[in-house]
Amino acid sequence: MPAAEAPLLEARGLTKRFGAFTALADADFALRAGEVRGLVGSNGAGKSTLVKVLTGAHAPTAGHLQLGGVPLPFGEPLRMLEAGIACMYQHSSLVPSLPVVDNVFLGRPPTGWLGFVDRRRQRERAAKLVAEHGIEVDLDALVGDLSTVKQKEVEILKALALDARVILMDEPTAWLSHSEVAKLHETIRRLKARSVGVVYISHVLDEVFQVCDNITVMRDGRVVWDGAAAEIDRPRLVDVMVGEKLGAAARAATHQERRPRGTGQVRLAVRDLTRRNVYRGVTFDLHAGEILCVAGLIGAKRTELIHGIVGATRYDAGTLEMDGKAVRFHAPGEAIAAGVGMVPEDRHRDGLFLAHTVGENLAVVALDRVSRFGLLQRSALRELASRQIRGLGIVPADPTLKVGRLSGGNQQKVVIGKWLEARPRVLILDEPTVGIDVGAKAEIYAVLRRLRDDGTALMVISSDIEEVMTLADRIAVMVSGRMVSVHDAGSITEEELVARIGGAA
Repeated sequence: MPAAEAPLLEARGLTKRFGAFTALADADFALRAGEVRGLVGSNGAGKSTLVKVLTGAHAPTAGHLQLGGVPLPFGEPLRMLEAGIACMYQHSSLVPSLPVVDNVFLGRPPTGWLGFVDRRRQRERAAKLVAEHGIEVDLDALVGDLSTVKQKEVEILKALALDARVILMDEPTAWLSHSEVAKLHETIRRLKARSVGVVYISHVLDEVFQVCDNITVMRDGRVVWDGAAAEIDRPRLVDVMVGEKLGAAARAATHQERRPRGTGQVRLAVRDLTRRNVYRGVTFDLHAGEILCVAGLIGAKRTELIHGIVGATRYDAGTLEMDGKAVRFHAPGEAIAAGVGMVPEDRHRDGLFLAHTVGENLAVVALDRVSRFGLLQRSALRELASRQIRGLGIVPADPTLKVGRLSGGNQQKVVIGKWLEARPRVLILDEPTVGIDVGAKAEIYAVLRRLRDDGTALMVISSDIEEVMTLADRIAVMVSGRMVSVHDAGSITEEELVARIGGAA
């Protein structure tokens, strides 16, 4: 390899074992200056372990790593940062209550001779970074007041303040709108032009093809494909990631039978639901035995709407009926008691007890089935957990494992599995497959269709147009807090749906 093409970051033979389990097996990885490299693979493929080795969070069992030809120490995060390797994680590491300028230099502000923060020098350095990289952001704005894409840009500035030569981006566009994704990709292209190497870790394959020069595919802890993005197409990439059987299942999901209005029985009727300055006049019917997907841009107030329905927030006007009877939930517990389940958008914050076991999480809304006289029955808990683990294909199949140890796709299966035990009549799912690979998506779609076929009424909030077109029996469009139209699946094209989502309320 000519010197001009020598890798900026190069890893050879990286292996990481946790006891008898091998999470990373003899993996080679290389990144050139000014390259955007996609890192893809199923949940549990080894991507996270590789990232943790590259950032110093894990010391590998074997292997070598160098940056710019200089060997790097393993297991020392601070040394990795000082060497120029930074990571932008899916879940923000920023402090919402601090202004942008303080977040950019969080933990390492420039100081004067008495050790106090040198505010003038800090602002000058931040302003220089903003100007050099064309990132438009108010340095005095509180991070918590910024849009999600602006927060991502602050994360990038934070990495650049370290003189990062390599930036790892883990699911950088989760919860971003289409326009925000385009803005972030433009920022990445500017980084590339300034010879920063970017590792782009994403399950959104269309984005990988849009922004990446080259792609590395991992499976079962190994690198199974490595090459130019132009050398592989999407169907082949899916097959390499998840295997031909699951790849075929993912493609077949788009051709499943659709059942608009399901059994014909209105399970949930929403009439003129309004919350002042949030959503207004929302009216729709959700039928037993159907999947109603609610599509819209991030900021269309879809999440706020379902929070009002389940009693997590109040609404000012309008009515709800379940099976023809008027209801109003003042708290989510009331909704659960009435047979309404909800899978939240952020599984880490709202959907799981990460420090508790898989079995405990699966049983949390069905405790009456695993307890007697108020005491937990361990044998009943194991039986419940084993049933859901088998039915959902949760890996590893260990009910005693802490749920925080699972991959994202398997964590999401646990969130859905706990509601299977509760047997809700209405199940609402908010962005149920964010950060999940195509194989796990196909498995989750199959679970949701089984629930539909058993008569459950499902309402799915999704910003993924492909998901909506694949999964929905009917499609509702929300724009700026209003539900502007509802369509039977097959009666609207993807192009028409995109146009309606971007339209005026």
